[in-house]
Amino acid sequence: MVPGPRQPVQAFFEKYPDVPREVILKEDMLRLGVRFSEEALESAKGCRPKSYYLFSWDRMSRDDMEKDESYRTPDDLFFHGGPNGLRLTNVRVEIAKNTPYLVSLSDGSPMLFEDGKPIAEIRYPKRPHYYGYAFEDGTSYGQVIPLLFGRMAFITMYRLCQFGPDEQCKFCDINASSVDLRERSKKVGGRVDIEHVVYDTVKDPGKVATVAEAMYRDMFIDNKEDLENRMISIIMTSGTIKKTLKGLKPVDFYLQYVTAIRRKIGNRIPIVLIVEALQEEDMWRLHEAGVTVYNPNIEVWDDRLFESLCPGKAKYFGRKKWVEQMLKAVDVFGVGNVSPNFVAGVEMAQPMGFKDVDQAVNSTKEGFEFMMSRGVIPHPDTWCIEAQSPLGAHPPIPLDYFIKMNKAWYTTWTKYALPPNNGWGPVGNGCGCYGNSGYVDMREGRLQAL
Repeated sequence: MVPGPRQPVQAFFEKYPDVPREVILKEDMLRLGVRFSEEALESAKGCRPKSYYLFSWDRMSRDDMEKDESYRTPDDLFFHGGPNGLRLTNVRVEIAKNTPYLVSLSDGSPMLFEDGKPIAEIRYPKRPHYYGYAFEDGTSYGQVIPLLFGRMAFITMYRLCQFGPDEQCKFCDINASSVDLRERSKKVGGRVDIEHVVYDTVKDPGKVATVAEAMYRDMFIDNKEDLENRMISIIMTSGTIKKTLKGLKPVDFYLQYVTAIRRKIGNRIPIVLIVEALQEEDMWRLHEAGVTVYNPNIEVWDDRLFESLCPGKAKYFGRKKWVEQMLKAVDVFGVGNVSPNFVAGVEMAQPMGFKDVDQAVNSTKEGFEFMMSRGVIPHPDTWCIEAQSPLGAHPPIPLDYFIKMNKAWYTTWTKYALPPNNGWGPVGNGCGCYGNSGYVDMREGRLQAL
């Protein structure tokens, strides 16, 4: 795969008239990242700030951020309007240096520019009220559980992966990002950033439950008129635990958090658990304790690429076993409640991946067909090529791949008359709230009950 000269996004609007323009722009921003002018950074003060809850989700290292962007940018953006009359669409902020996309001010208001030309108006995410709360040790509630895209409470129970350096997924920077944050916290007296966060590799279940309760009260009782920040799900995840952590087997470690949260807020909010492939009896234990959705992330469909890109998962679990357990999970959690991810685009990672866009899309489509025909609803996350990952120097994947991949997801999803994957918000152009992929923005209009 040799990247050619970049075409402006307008050329892709014309090339794919059957795909919402919001999907195309969103995917291009996710694959190339965005930068901010100093004036735009100043105007973003007081919004919901960027949270490093798991990976870096940035295309450059923090050491290379000359404007301290990692502390000053919003977690995500809403773009809308502009010369193409775009619908309001949410997209994750991925900081990059060499990108055509710039957020700057125009007549005092934030605007998105592509190669110097205005393309969309920008709105910053509103800061939730509970972000102003802190524990006595200074730990911010908003960093114990950040609110992604204004909708998803995200809990990283364990901020490392137990796979060794040669076993870690090649596209992942969880350990590198975690070590970087920990070292930075030491340099500033135990604080990670302007949110005054004490760095914890393992989050305290009691603190997590306390924040979950505060979030529920904030959003549904005390500030229920703030509809921009309204929790629709609790996403819980962890780096892979190979055997035990703090003397506990993986399922027992996860259950601490599930039980503590359910005791505080009951069963009102769905819990999505993103962890490794588990045995069926462990899935039942989690389901009975209150886990609503189970996501054993498979990352990539092609068996050869699974072996090379996910060596730890291949070694300790194996692709065949992973797929078997994923299918069994539907019997435990139900259709719509098993939603493993694909790292969309990593199919074209070189030198091991496909060099042709259509071949890569067909491989992904094969995975969509296999899963959805069996009640599993995968969710594609656009590959953010993170600087600290083993593939950090890889060039961007062609935009055509992401556009065709989203079409394949939507076509397969509608073919099997499936519900939205629970926990990730609605599917519909102008109402999708998941900022990591354009698949949620594919459907025209608001989603009707099936």
